[in-house]
Amino acid sequence: MMDNPAVQTEPQRTSSRFWRAFVHSRAVQRVFVWTAKVLFRLRVRNMERALPPGPYIFASNHASHYDLFLALAAFAGVTGQLPVPVVWSGVFDIPVIGNILRAMTAVAVRHGRGDELDRAATVQEMISLVRAGHCLVMACEGIRNDALGLFEQGAAFTSLATGVPVVPVSLRGAQGLFSDLSGPRRFWGNVEIVLHPPLDPAEFEAAGGSQVEVATRFTQAIRDQVASELDYPVADVVARTGNKPVS
Repeated sequence: MMDNPAVQTEPQRTSSRFWRAFVHSRAVQRVFVWTAKVLFRLRVRNMERALPPGPYIFASNHASHYDLFLALAAFAGVTGQLPVPVVWSGVFDIPVIGNILRAMTAVAVRHGRGDELDRAATVQEMISLVRAGHCLVMACEGIRNDALGLFEQGAAFTSLATGVPVVPVSLRGAQGLFSDLSGPRRFWGNVEIVLHPPLDPAEFEAAGGSQVEVATRFTQAIRDQVASELDYPVADVVARTGNKPVS
């Protein structure tokens, strides 16, 4: 695996020398991936759909609170580099986990929908990281749901701005492991990550329409691919069309 340099765009994401050395240790990374494979029988189907050099934007469902760790372990093995996770900002406040995220490249996202400037800044950070050659991994619903919910449009906007394809990802076997933040139900499982064919942003742009309309169609296509291989219910939702374009 290749190390990602730390990106520190906010004060709360500064990290100590110890945690930076810990996170970027090749030995620690190998143990992390091995542990995920042993405890959760973690496997990736269709690895050939996201071979190096990339980069790629991995867009998945949010089945459990293990998802971040499962995705990091899986995609490090697929692409040869530790991907950049897009995570809820509150995760940075969790002991140990927050220290690890501060020491690696990670994008913080707030759940509130009221601050459009903050949302646009987050997408711009994602765009900058992809243009720098990093892979992104994100759970497009933003929050964990018992049925596949509405997808946010950050993956689509980032792909349209950079030309980097989105790889839809179906995470299977994780939903029943850790669905309540009070604590995991199990520390082991049988998890499969399914990669779908990469979606080229140029194909959605070619169909015409405003940037928001293109992003809406693109996001729906991502969600449809993810839904096609899920092992839990898919909610009947209407695609969001109110997001503002990214300049």
